[in-house]
Amino acid sequence: MYHKILCFLAAGRANYLNASFEWNAVKDGEALKLKKPVIEACIKSARKYGKSDAIGLLRGTLFLESEPMSLDVLAERTGYSKTTVRSSMNLLESLGIARRVVDPQDVHHNIKQHRYALVNDAEAKRQVILSAAKEEVDLILQALLQVRDDLERGENEWCNRARDKGYKREKDEGYRRDDKLKALLAESLQFYEEMKRTLDLISRFTSKELIEILEEHER
Repeated sequence: MYHKILCFLAAGRANYLNASFEWNAVKDGEALKLKKPVIEACIKSARKYGKSDAIGLLRGTLFLESEPMSLDVLAERTGYSKTTVRSSMNLLESLGIARRVVDPQDVHHNIKQHRYALVNDAEAKRQVILSAAKEEVDLILQALLQVRDDLERGENEWCNRARDKGYKREKDEGYRRDDKLKALLAESLQFYEEMKRTLDLISRFTSKELIEILEEHER
């Protein structure tokens, strides 16, 4: 009789676990379906900045998750190897997009399993976006300044040679081309210098403060 009771309880537990697993699988499937637009957006964003699809897929998978995900779960959800997941998550962590979480239970049981979550602090996320924009603006601005310096250096060298030969610059067809180039260069420099100034100003205020300032200005 006792043996029959144990068998019954064991069978009941097995059925419960199977049902629980199936329900979790359904929930996971529904969650992935709901998050599909976000995942696709993250992949497009990763490609835009020269990052791998794995970076975008992992970031999108972590969106709207209330609990951190382990390396095993992320590998299972995305289909990537643990090595790819680990290296990709390290990059997301270095960019300030994701964070590594230590589960108190893991510490208690001396289990070293990495769990990851997206950075949820609004100000921290804003700084990540601003930092990426500033980096791009600075990169292009420095390149434009180098073009300007090279152009001025070349023009000075040409003027020195022309003066030695008694040649008038106005007769040179390259003169008009240089004028167009300098006009376009000046326009581009002005735009990126203003963008740099704008981003510097934005970074001094919180999003809420900026909204209040701009709304007050509209009045």
